[in-house]
Amino acid sequence: MSKVVGIMSFKGGVGKSVCAINLASGLQRLGKRVLVVDGNFLSPNLHLYLGLLNPGKTLKEIIREGISPQNAIYTHKSGIHLLPCNFYKDVNFGKFRDIINGLRERYDFIIVDSGPSYSEEVIAVLMVSDELLFVATPDYPTLAATVRASKFAKFKDVKVRGIVVNRKRGRGFEVKKLEIERTVGVRVISEIKEDLKMMKAVKLFVPVVWEYKWSSSGRSFMKLAREINS
Repeated sequence: MSKVVGIMSFKGGVGKSVCAINLASGLQRLGKRVLVVDGNFLSPNLHLYLGLLNPGKTLKEIIREGISPQNAIYTHKSGIHLLPCNFYKDVNFGKFRDIINGLRERYDFIIVDSGPSYSEEVIAVLMVSDELLFVATPDYPTLAATVRASKFAKFKDVKVRGIVVNRKRGRGFEVKKLEIERTVGVRVISEIKEDLKMMKAVKLFVPVVWEYKWSSSGRSFMKLAREINS
């Protein structure tokens, strides 16, 4: 059975989209068929991280015009498949769910990147996800946003697989792993250290897992991929 993993944060700027791409790339390196979907309808930018600057067909056209999903799926040179989106204000939950479910037979994992705040698009991602992965940075504003996301997921009865703490610098002022777990009530399953190789990979429009596989962040994302695949 395929698995749909929603990548979520109720605060922008935590590196959620980069985490979605690198998790997808890590799973692809494990031999899995992987699709990453931009579920951020109001501010879609996942395609930009992979060098697809102006996609002609997207999730929006699938929902509104009924085109085949195959016509809007792009293959990145790293091997992952991408279903991008254009700005789309009125989300049709039912159609979005049907599209994702219709793609399950083609992929082992579908990674869905959600919007950065509570909105209809987040509800849409919750509806299609088998489990959620929260992305956070080790600071108190993000911790508070993660608590809200956790409560919302529990209210909607969606399984939370764990928390990815991104951009960890190892400084004394950062919120510690144990405090995050105690406050949110969710296990931290990965800590991604701040890494210049990550910035280089973004500039090259590639996953760090693919371009710099032996970097600190590359190894961490591969460990995360193995965790999600287990």
